[in-house]
Amino acid sequence: MTPPDKNREIDINKEISRLVEEYGNDVLRIAMVILKSKELAEDVFQETFLRVVRSYSNYRRESSEKTWIISIAVNVCRDYMRSAWKRRVVVTDDFITYSSDNDTEEIIEKRREKQALINSIMKLPDKYREVILLFYYQEMGVNEIAKILKIPGGTVKSRLFKARTMLHDMIGGEAHG
Repeated sequence: MTPPDKNREIDINKEISRLVEEYGNDVLRIAMVILKSKELAEDVFQETFLRVVRSYSNYRRESSEKTWIISIAVNVCRDYMRSAWKRRVVVTDDFITYSSDNDTEEIIEKRREKQALINSIMKLPDKYREVILLFYYQEMGVNEIAKILKIPGGTVKSRLFKARTMLHDMIGGEAHG
């Protein structure tokens, strides 16, 4: 018979594995956009799930798992951005899109537009890039974003508006949709 502590440990390991499987890509994507570096994003991924493991027993389920984990990831990213090491390092990773001879003009143009949008988002100041990422790419609502960033919902809305305006000015077209 397996001791009770061993069963609990196995259950927690299964649960952590499930969380990594379910939310790992979201954490990695958020970290890449915020930090603009694949290597730093991978470090944030690991640190985020280490913090999840350490604090899992204290998770009170006051918000969804996704909100809780994304909140941890955003905080880890902010820690990285504040660190002295980050201030001394020039980050150069870019999102790259590839095309082949088989791609039609329309597909290639859509890729260019998407790349231009991604490049513009990456140029936004952190506070605007975060809300765009969480709202459009993580499909979170204003209240969830407010909880994660620990700011009022009205501030989230005004940052979204300002970010859309900045993107519109950078790339033109319809940025308020």
